[in-house]
Formats: sequence, C-alpha cells, structure tokens
Amino acid sequence: MDRIRIRKLIWGIIASLRENIPSQRPYEQRRLSWLQLLQTYEEVPEVYRGPFEKLVGDRQFPYTVLTPSYAGFMIEASEKLVCCLDDTLYIIETAAGVTTCTGYPVEDIVCVEVGKALLLSWVTISTGTRNGLTVTVEFKFNTASEDLIVPILNLIRVGTDQPLRPTPSGEVTKFITLNRVNLKLANYARRSILPGDRVIQFIYQPEIRYEVLKLFGQSFSWTRCYPHISILKDRELVLIQEGTGKRWHENLRHGCICHYISLGKITSISLT
Repeated sequence: MDRIRIRKLIWGIIASLRENIPSQRPYEQRRLSWLQLLQTYEEVPEVYRGPFEKLVGDRQFPYTVLTPSYAGFMIEASEKLVCCLDDTLYIIETAAGVTTCTGYPVEDIVCVEVGKALLLSWVTISTGTRNGLTVTVEFKFNTASEDLIVPILNLIRVGTDQPLRPTPSGEVTKFITLNRVNLKLANYARRSILPGDRVIQFIYQPEIRYEVLKLFGQSFSWTRCYPHISILKDRELVLIQEGTGKRWHENLRHGCICHYISLGKITSISLT
C-alpha cells in the first residue's frame, strides 16, 4: 500500500507540473529563441516602449532587434532591445523590475566577439570606460536568426562616421589557398570582409595534438591548439578559431568564435 501511495503522489506532482507548462509546439518554442526585427513602435514590447520612444524622439525609426531571454544552469541571458543611434549602441533591458537604457559609444567599443555552435550563437561586446575599465554586454540567440544582428555588428565594426568604400578586387580571393586545408575557416574568413576592407596578411594555424597515451598499439592524443586563422586588415584584426567555447562551454567543431578588434584599440601585444 505504501508503494501505491508513493506512486500516486509522484504522478500527482508530475500532473500538477504539466499543468503549469505552457503547451507550445516545438516550432513555436524554437521561435522564442530567435532574434526579432522590430520595425514599428507597435512591435516594441510595452515595457521598453517608453524609454525607446524617449530615446528616438522625432528621428527615423532605427534598425532595432529584440534578443531572446535564456535561463539555465550557470547560464542566464536577459531579453534586450538593441539599436544603433547617433554613433551609439543602445541597449534597453529590464532587471529586477527596473528598465534601464544604456548607451555605448561606437568609438569606445574595443572588441566584438561572435560565437556560433550549431543552433546556438552569442555576441559579446567589450567597451572601454574613462576609468580604464572594460565593460562587456552580451546576448544569446538561435543561429537561425543571426542575419538580423549582422547590420548592427557591421555598423559597429566599420563605424557610423566612416564612408563605405568599394572593396578592392581580389581581397576575397586571397583565402582560396585555405579551401583545401580548412574550407570552413576559409568561408568564415571571406565573410569577415566588409566593404572597403583590404587584407594585409593572414596566418593559418592547423590543429596541434600531442600523444598522451599509447595502449595496445593505439595512440591517444590531446589537442593542444585548435585550428585558427589570424587576419590583419587595414583597420581591424580578425581572429577566427574552432575548438570549445569558453563562455558557453559549447563544442565548436561545427561552429567557431570570431573576434573583431579595431587596430586603433590595440595597446599591447605579447607572443608566446
């Protein structure tokens, strides 16, 4: 009888939990992890509408995206409204019931990190302060919607005050030699080229492994260095690497991490 009572109690708890879980189709659940492009004030969530309207004023509606919220073990990302206006990246979010609007001047942004791991992507923006400190802001989203964030990232990388110049012919074809050794990194390298970019030099580092154990004629090795490519352009340094993500601890064998660093923001370099 005790087992029957315990079993009924467990099933009762499961049934109550199921009632509190919203019934959504898998497609609708995936949509919640996508970026959303906002084009009118009516599409802006009510909680952000007041600060956003005050920020924009009478100016034209800026390119604006809404990032999803993620909550999990040791990983949490809040929903954010992101837009660029007057050479400044603005992020509006709500935390502990308080809605804040923070502006990050594009000229103060030091580095942009873009990570991709299958359907998971994240963007981390590092900006300097007058006190010499570094402030980072990041958001996470489904890779299926990554194209919506590209215009904002390109605006940060190029700079709103920099005119778009035509890309010199042959810049993209400089990575053809990588097709045979690492086609994936070669494609990411080509995608890193923005209008007006000139590639000065690039270095490809293949994977480096070392043997840790040999048993029954079988060698077991450990990866010391994952494949990566360093690209020096006339206005930024681009670092693209495979491997394992340090921030979200995701396997990046089917993705990569890209760092975009403005040359004017580099203060020191060390070589090991």
